[in-house]
Amino acid sequence: MSQEVSAQAAQLHRAIGLLVKQYQCRDRNDVCCYGISVSQCYALEALGEHGTLTMQALAAHLHLAVSTVTRILAPLVEKGFVERHTTPRDRRLCCVSLSTAGARLYQTIQADLVAREQAVLQRIPARARDHVVWAITELSRAMAALPTTDDPAHPTCISMKEE
Repeated sequence: MSQEVSAQAAQLHRAIGLLVKQYQCRDRNDVCCYGISVSQCYALEALGEHGTLTMQALAAHLHLAVSTVTRILAPLVEKGFVERHTTPRDRRLCCVSLSTAGARLYQTIQADLVAREQAVLQRIPARARDHVVWAITELSRAMAALPTTDDPAHPTCISMKEE
């Protein structure tokens, strides 16, 4: 790797670290005011974007174990934001979806978060906004394309340390 790319990678690492901390703080402050946790908000978001999902599919979207997703959803079910049901074809298969109240909450939270992003974009020069959105989208795609620690065909730093 060239020195230029190494320096850019270090700068990117610092910038992303700061951005992640700022978003985590924002998420805790903005989402929790609705009486749900950030993890519960992520579950609402996945169900809002993808509709009815099996527990396994929701767990995959959230990159969590099914047992963890079950614990995250329990309060949402109790509050009436999420509904659990089985499929007629296979009664063992548990599916979850947003209730009407859950869909309203999801839309409210999304609108608030988009308004926050609008406030951020307004602080960026107009000529740079498209580039910023493009760059973050490309960064997200590049991150998604990286191998994960559970893919033996593509070793990562964690799996390489074990060798």
